[in-house]
Amino acid sequence: MPENKDINLSEKEAKVREFILNDSMFKVMLKIGLPIAFFQSLNHLLRILDVFMAASIDATAVSMVTFLGQINMVIGGLGVGLAAGATLKISAMYGKGDYVTVRKQINALFVLAGIFCLGIMLIILPLTTPILRFSNVPEEFIAMGRTYFTIEFFGVIIMILNGMYIALERVQGNAKRILKINMIAMLIRLSFTAFSVYILREGITFIAISVLISQGFIFVVGLYHLIGKSEIFKISLRDVTLKKEILRPMILVSIPIMIERSTLHFGKAMMSSMLMRVNILLAGGLSISNMLCGIGIAPQMGFQDAAIPIIAQNMGAGRVKRAIEGFKAVFVINTIQAILFFLPLFFLARFTTGFFARDDMIFHEIIYTVHIWDVWSVLVLGSYAAVKALLFGLGYTKLTLFLNFCRIFLFRIPVLWYLQNFTTMGDASGGFAIMFSNVAVGVLSILIAIKCVNQLCQRHDISFWRA
Repeated sequence: MPENKDINLSEKEAKVREFILNDSMFKVMLKIGLPIAFFQSLNHLLRILDVFMAASIDATAVSMVTFLGQINMVIGGLGVGLAAGATLKISAMYGKGDYVTVRKQINALFVLAGIFCLGIMLIILPLTTPILRFSNVPEEFIAMGRTYFTIEFFGVIIMILNGMYIALERVQGNAKRILKINMIAMLIRLSFTAFSVYILREGITFIAISVLISQGFIFVVGLYHLIGKSEIFKISLRDVTLKKEILRPMILVSIPIMIERSTLHFGKAMMSSMLMRVNILLAGGLSISNMLCGIGIAPQMGFQDAAIPIIAQNMGAGRVKRAIEGFKAVFVINTIQAILFFLPLFFLARFTTGFFARDDMIFHEIIYTVHIWDVWSVLVLGSYAAVKALLFGLGYTKLTLFLNFCRIFLFRIPVLWYLQNFTTMGDASGGFAIMFSNVAVGVLSILIAIKCVNQLCQRHDISFWRA
């Protein structure tokens, strides 16, 4: 056990760590995963409500909100990837019991995050208008889009810093705290957006302001906890270090995740851009369909986020058998979720898509045509999320990057291009391309997981079925 000088776990921290490393894995996964899954679902619901309220303005506002949000999330994905990668190393050291290194890693992470956010601001803000033009936003919507994009961009910058804090709470197993904080932030954001749209009758700019305010609330709460009572999970000037042995492992494991998270959103923005050339409403219809499918996918992603530090901590503690048990648990849970969510999303598709079109029958038909293909993704993305949790937990981030590259640039964009240019699928092409890419990457991910688990079992003389 590494020497930890005067750093000690609190009674609560020690209890949670013991729970993650020794209790029934299904119990661990459910207790930590359920609040995070619920939190992911609430965040997703909030996004849907934003678009629903934007629909009160007009169909173009819906398309602008969803499309510009995707562009900003390309940037946000880089920050989320940095947090995810760094906390893999933090989780492993925490599981190992090396608390001195954990505290140094945490402070190094926030130094990296600050440098990253400042650099992104200096690059992106002067290029806002060219970015919108390059993304095929119609010229008449550039002015409105520039204001919305800029305000939401600052919200994304704060969200990146918040992502670091929330990732550290996940390492500690503080799922209920994450849920509580985000529920309050959700109510703040929802209240401000509703007041702006329905009372003040303002446009989409105020939707972006609501994002900025809610993220600001999480930032203040996170700062309070990070300078609080914990001896380990805290920021402190005396623990700030830029030593190579601390920074290098976090950066190397983070880079593939940063690229993976960012290219996922880039792929969505690229698809929307391709569809926008045909019809701006088609891009909005695709984004709405994605959000409806996200009702089923968001909780699966929640369990993925919960499983990653659980698997990483057990690997750090040398408990390979329990790490494999963690993969099995999240795979079973997500498979059950996939079936339960798919059925209502498929059979109520005509009803749910109508909410976002209001009385615009043309827009309704566009959304439904895309969604009836897209909804099949819900069945396979649960298993894909479970495999990603395993690969992230093991530190195999280059494999997750490979999977995401195949998903976007092999199975999705070329398929959409082919359908648009050589078939008569029309509006349905976007939904079909997403469905095809998600099913294909789901199958590929399972094959990769089988190989990785088999190698792990052979290396450590473990039976998968008895793990």
